[in-house]
Amino acid sequence: MLRTVLSSRYHLIMMYFDDLWIAFLCEQIIRQAHQFALIRCPGCEQKLKSPVLHLHEQHSLLDKLRLYFSEIRGSVLPTIPELYTQVENRLPHSNDMANDRENYVSIGRQFIITLTADALYYGRYVNEFMDGLVDEALKVEKGVKKRGRTKKAVDNKAIKGAELPMVFHN
Repeated sequence: MLRTVLSSRYHLIMMYFDDLWIAFLCEQIIRQAHQFALIRCPGCEQKLKSPVLHLHEQHSLLDKLRLYFSEIRGSVLPTIPELYTQVENRLPHSNDMANDRENYVSIGRQFIITLTADALYYGRYVNEFMDGLVDEALKVEKGVKKRGRTKKAVDNKAIKGAELPMVFHN
């Protein structure tokens, strides 16, 4: 398990077992890379039928991450506090929730700043166990967002008929 010790006062308060938090951030980047590939595909823009004419079909996930990672990192960094609220109730906490929030956001920010597309792809931050937990967190948040709160997601109308996975960010 990934262990990170951070504190605003630079002393040990608790051990943060943040595998779920890191996996959640990685999943956000992966889903956005997939969405960017769909939206920016010339074959989709021209409404071509053959999959061979669609770049999003030709590129592997690693290719998509390498192409869009810098742009996605720039859009994810300012939304880390909002992303934290989506998984806050699934993470371990101490008695000081405000300090925990600050620490998790700091951990997430430092992780995203130092992350590369290759490290994300080969790092196995999203494994089989974390995939289920992250997917569950996304489903809960997606259901809450649909019931009344506003959401910002990539425009699905850009690709007629394609079902895009939802990535929530504020």
